[in-house]
Amino acid sequence: MIFAPLALASAQDVLAQALQVALPCGYLMTALLFVMAFAGEAEPRVARIRRPMLRGLLVLHLLLFGVHGYQSGGFPRFDVWMSLSSVAFATGLLFVGITIRTPQPTVGAITLPVVGALQMVSSMFARMQVQTVDPAPVATAVHVTTAALACAAIVLSGLYGFLYLLLLRQMKRQTFGAIFQRLPDLTRLAQMTRRSALAGFGGLALGVNIGFAIAHSAGTSGFRYVDPTVLLALGVWLHFGLIAFSRRIPGLTAQRASWAAVGGLVVLIATLFLAVVPGATFHALS
Repeated sequence: MIFAPLALASAQDVLAQALQVALPCGYLMTALLFVMAFAGEAEPRVARIRRPMLRGLLVLHLLLFGVHGYQSGGFPRFDVWMSLSSVAFATGLLFVGITIRTPQPTVGAITLPVVGALQMVSSMFARMQVQTVDPAPVATAVHVTTAALACAAIVLSGLYGFLYLLLLRQMKRQTFGAIFQRLPDLTRLAQMTRRSALAGFGGLALGVNIGFAIAHSAGTSGFRYVDPTVLLALGVWLHFGLIAFSRRIPGLTAQRASWAAVGGLVVLIATLFLAVVPGATFHALS
């Protein structure tokens, strides 16, 4: 009787369920391997598999989206929980991309728990059955993709900003332990904060404008430019534009830009929360 639901489920459902369970566990296990980087020369040999393991998990994550796309016959229509999963995937993918030439395992020790937590929440609340629905239009697919990449870039910018502030605090306190020794230097962290913010700024510019075009062409009920989600999205876009070009703005030091990046990450979380609450905004995902 225990295995009766599995017998009735389709192969796609079983595969999707297995991936939803395996992915958060895999990301959190990989995060542990990245944490081992703080051990320095005493790092266990098993930690060497962290990068190929992360890449393998991203392939499996892409397979999860592929299952949904196969069932839909095109780009799947994501609900809010699968959209959250797409942000987790994009964050991991972007981290691999920006560290492909300059590995940053200690940064991964902070990034991968966030990816794992996002995917865990997604897996907890996502539907257990793969939906058979019409594929999303091309404009919607581009909107979702650019928005996910922009959110991932903003997450990374906030994390790099947090690490900058953490390292600066360690220096002021003259605490030169494992954190100080293993993290990238302040210049590198500030640079990555700005670059990630620039990626988020560009992605949001494209994603938000495509979203506006979709809302206008479809005559979306309740759409207005003073909607909380629209205002927050525009605010986050301008906010990270300032961070991205902070080096050229007088008075906006690396420390202040890092604080702004962390604050922007909080605002992003609030924006995602509004998309979850029923009736809070026209931009509800179903």
